[in-house]
Amino acid sequence: MFSLISIVHNEPEVDMKQLIQAPTGDRALLGTRLMQYVRSLMGGARSAALHIKVNAVKATGTVTLASFVADDTVTINGVVLTGKASPAGEAQFAVGVSDTADAAALAAAINAHSTLSLMVVASSALGVVTLTAILPGYLGNAVTLAISAHGSVSAARMAGGTNGAVQTSHYFGVAS
Repeated sequence: MFSLISIVHNEPEVDMKQLIQAPTGDRALLGTRLMQYVRSLMGGARSAALHIKVNAVKATGTVTLASFVADDTVTINGVVLTGKASPAGEAQFAVGVSDTADAAALAAAINAHSTLSLMVVASSALGVVTLTAILPGYLGNAVTLAISAHGSVSAARMAGGTNGAVQTSHYFGVAS
């Protein structure tokens, strides 16, 4: 079970980014800034509605390879991965052995990719790569999928992600 916390506020977006944004990977700083923001809500310095949702679901999608060959591509959220007999770099993966081996190589490339690994987790079975959004919720449904040839994708976008149901809401500052 996944829980989501959403904050509805009336402050300009720029102010919110400055309040809680941290350099990529600096979870400690992000946690500190988020804690400071929540303290400002509790102290009445800011107004917002905080909704805690439960049973959020991660979006999923599949890429099925069928006799994938060198120079065929898979595109995930605009990031192009190219099959190569001798791959070089994070945007290429090995192909040419079998659909099962090619799918395993594609899944490994996705999981090691500097951008894609922040969005999805990939696993493979036979010639199918299953993608699961890192974060639960509707956001994962926006991840696009495409294949150039020799296979198929489950849909143009990953699907099934939901934000869950509101379990409780708290209002800070101005009453809503």
